[in-house]
Amino acid sequence: MRILALVAFITIVPASAAAQVDLIPSRLVEIEVNRSRMCVGTLAGIAVLDQTLEPLVTRGARLRQIGEAVALEDQSGLEPFDPADQTEVMVRDWFTTDAALAQRYVTNEDEQLQAERQAGRETIKRLVAEALTSLQTQADSVLTANSGLIQSAGPCDGAIFVRSAVQDACADASGPICDQAGLPAGEAANFRFVDTGESVWEIQESRPWTVPGPLQPNADGQLGGGRTIGYARVGNVAMSLSFSPLFLNREDVSAEELAGYEAINDSLGLTFDHPELAVAPALGLRAALPEPLGTETRYVVHFGEITAPDVLWTTAAGSGESLEATIPLAAAHVARLRAGDPIMLTAVGGESGDQTEYSIMVGNVNQAPAATVLINYMASQMAEDLDRIMQPRD
Repeated sequence: MRILALVAFITIVPASAAAQVDLIPSRLVEIEVNRSRMCVGTLAGIAVLDQTLEPLVTRGARLRQIGEAVALEDQSGLEPFDPADQTEVMVRDWFTTDAALAQRYVTNEDEQLQAERQAGRETIKRLVAEALTSLQTQADSVLTANSGLIQSAGPCDGAIFVRSAVQDACADASGPICDQAGLPAGEAANFRFVDTGESVWEIQESRPWTVPGPLQPNADGQLGGGRTIGYARVGNVAMSLSFSPLFLNREDVSAEELAGYEAINDSLGLTFDHPELAVAPALGLRAALPEPLGTETRYVVHFGEITAPDVLWTTAAGSGESLEATIPLAAAHVARLRAGDPIMLTAVGGESGDQTEYSIMVGNVNQAPAATVLINYMASQMAEDLDRIMQPRD
């Protein structure tokens, strides 16, 4: 287990190919230089933390392997056992004793032998479980003690770094990023570097909208599926949009809101009759913009150009947290999604209050077919799938 996955999969797109690089945020260079300097010490701390956790991770993997072997009554994949480890010695001795009991049972078919085997198996399973619990407690203690470091590492995770700023900080520090900052372009294995702060904004990534699947329960018991996701990244700002049905408790929705949702559904050909839930098509937004990158005071999510936007949502800049929102959609907005109209996030502010600082666009590759497939599913199979997954309460 590593605290951070520091390999960024990024494609460079020429500036002429995307409007969002035409305007570079006015504070971008300052922010990216500061990020690069800060991350030198932070990533060095994370590397030390990884080394501290590594024995616990290795031990945890071994204990899980032992637990699986006990369940299968097969020790072949466990040998050799560590004679210095009390748990492993006890597991080894249990395998020996259990094999002898099994052989005696084949000869005598004494049910008491089977009961003895079962008791021994439960004892050794409990031993392994207790060892895992103790190990997890140790790991949790280390993580809690380093929670501040882990939280500060967020802006460094998968980031693009300004090489000169990293090298300046490495003059008085050491760590994994320092070892690679001096390598020729393209040879750094775990980090991505650019030569100037402005160049960070030229690095872009865009992914096609995903193919939506049916609603289904996740392993954690939550409802999954039934969504299509678009993704874009400009520099160190990642933004994702998810189009999906939004399920609401009827008791939490006013009569006026419910009537509005039902009118939207009717215009889209969606029939949904559930005693506890209401549904509305919605857009989920996430964007890594905890602080303004320029003079912006608010963000606008919209179709069309910012000079004449079809606004979906707006919020103030500078919350200190990544942007997150669930945006119920009007029928006209769903139609624009199905038509493949791209969605943009524009930072607005400046002295006039309505100056465009920069924009980020989520690409529309596969947007139209994915949105159409999802709407068709919502109009046909979704209600049946939901009834099967979530039975109404008595």
